[in-house]
Amino acid sequence: MFKLPEGMERVWLLKAKGMREVEIAETLGISRQAVNKALKDARGKLFEAFFGLAEVFSWKVIRINAEKGFMVATGKCLEKSIRVYVFYIPRKGLRAFFNDDFPDYVLEHALEIGMIENPDKGELTTALES
Repeated sequence: MFKLPEGMERVWLLKAKGMREVEIAETLGISRQAVNKALKDARGKLFEAFFGLAEVFSWKVIRINAEKGFMVATGKCLEKSIRVYVFYIPRKGLRAFFNDDFPDYVLEHALEIGMIENPDKGELTTALES
């Protein structure tokens, strides 16, 4: 299972919540340069993981947002085209969902990082697609 290292994940999550690099550095007691490097490395690892999944399952990538930790793709299931949403969830790693069948913990994560204002599957789908 793919997961970011704990310290890198902590930095990435604070940035995903909207904190500036200097604020993250102050909060964690590390240098701004360390924050910048951790974010750069996290984005690279997330892009790699998302593209790797897409390649393994022959999904067509529509959109990747490493800063918020998600990918939108299309795939085939029994010759029918389906939408695939992949999220990076802290402490859980990558999770993929088909169409808009999101469990509550994904909605809670999307609320936490400011992707949506209400725990609503339709609102999350709209945010992912725009």
